[in-house]
Amino acid sequence: MKIKLPAIVAVAVLAASSFTAMAATEVNNEQAQGLQSMGSVSISGARGSIDDAQHHLAQKAEEMGATHYRVVGLDNPGDSSRWSGTAEIYR
Repeated sequence: MKIKLPAIVAVAVLAASSFTAMAATEVNNEQAQGLQSMGSVSISGARGSIDDAQHHLAQKAEEMGATHYRVVGLDNPGDSSRWSGTAEIYR
């Protein structure tokens, strides 16, 4: 039985997309107790809302290979829409 090249390419694309669909999940202090810390990530000058800032932290956690992250702190200097923050990342 011969497998055609387009079928192989389709399977490879599907497999690659399943890896990118896995996002880091936010956890709280209690949930983080059983996880192994990988360090931390931070953002500075992220524009938008607090949700946007958390999204940036989640993206950085995922880029570092983390499966989970816990926001340690987010800060917005007064009337600015720019956020800074830190999250601990876990596997």
